[in-house]
Amino acid sequence: MDIAQLRDFIAVVDAGSLSRATRALHVSQPAISQRMAHLEAHLGVRLLDRGPRGVRPTSAGRALYRDAQQLVRQFDRLAQDIAVSRPPVHGPVAIGLPTTVAAPLAPALFTWVRAHYPGIHLQMFESMSGYVHELLLAGRLDLAAVFREDAAPRPAELPLYSESLYLIGQPDPAPAAQADVPLTDLRHVPLVTPGARSNLRTLVDRAFAAHAMVPVNVGDVESLGTLIRIAESGEACTILPRSVVADHDPHRLGVRRIVAPALRRHVAVLTATDRYEPRDSVAAVRRGIVEVTRELAAADRWPGIRLAERPAAADARHEAP
Repeated sequence: MDIAQLRDFIAVVDAGSLSRATRALHVSQPAISQRMAHLEAHLGVRLLDRGPRGVRPTSAGRALYRDAQQLVRQFDRLAQDIAVSRPPVHGPVAIGLPTTVAAPLAPALFTWVRAHYPGIHLQMFESMSGYVHELLLAGRLDLAAVFREDAAPRPAELPLYSESLYLIGQPDPAPAAQADVPLTDLRHVPLVTPGARSNLRTLVDRAFAAHAMVPVNVGDVESLGTLIRIAESGEACTILPRSVVADHDPHRLGVRRIVAPALRRHVAVLTATDRYEPRDSVAAVRRGIVEVTRELAAADRWPGIRLAERPAAADARHEAP
């Protein structure tokens, strides 16, 4: 097995069919079919399920795809890493940010990286949390911000902050208070939330279930802007962190912290693997994420977050070279 076979396999999985992969690879379909057959024979396992509508990776194929992404990207960086006349810390760093994190963090992080590590080329991917996590697991990202329901330590993760969740919108009847609303008062409130793969959706569903309630979910919306616009329209409410509506009038839009119990989620920075320390450029960007988050919080430019407490040992371990 060599790097060319891995590139071919990645192209086939990405394309979803052998015929589409041939166009990307500029080879004939019999040639790519033979290469996939040789790869499966070499490994002694079926990697692709072939059907009339294309190909899909088997469980073994998904595992190879994930690791192959890492290997190919590391291989492609070898030439860059040994090149002369480069800054000591350089190269591409792919980072995934859920939309609610990207809104306050991404512009400031870009500025920080340009100022401190001009040799690093940032590749930012913004999407809903479930898809960002999938990209990380598939080996397409070096770093990702992930949501957790608790602050328990986990391998390859660096705690970042926690945040309260708010009801956004004006339910009918209106809550008694302008600043907060008990969770139990949301029993009959129409809600729009991201789809089932979203951490936010999971957190909301579990919080309601703990009180023997089921949220009245009237739509799955995978767009932050659309969630806010629906809340503004009065057709339904949504549940989001305060930071993403910081530019809105909280009384007109309706921004109430959910209490009794409070809904809170934790955010951590997760690296692609816990088997080895990330390369220098990835460690530098990870450090930048922490520094920028703390700077934004100190300047009150990221409302509603509580910075994570990290022991001194963790600070030393995650310090950039």
